Amino acid sequence: MGEAANDLRMLRYVAETARKLATMLPRTRYQMLVYFLDMTAVEAESLAAEQDRCGLEAHTPPRD
Repeated sequence: MGEAANDLRMLRYVAETARKLATMLPRTRYQMLVYFLDMTAVEAESLAAEQDRCGLEAHTPPRD
């Protein structure tokens, strides 16, 4: 579980950093890079949410 938590934190960190970098760049000059950073952030958040959901399902006891 410790590694999974680190993975989630890392994915969220990547998403946050990519978003910050995207906002620092002027959209007109670096439009493709900004788009790539935005998509990287979206994908990282999506992966983190999916892993978080899978982790909850694995640790939740089945209901009768």
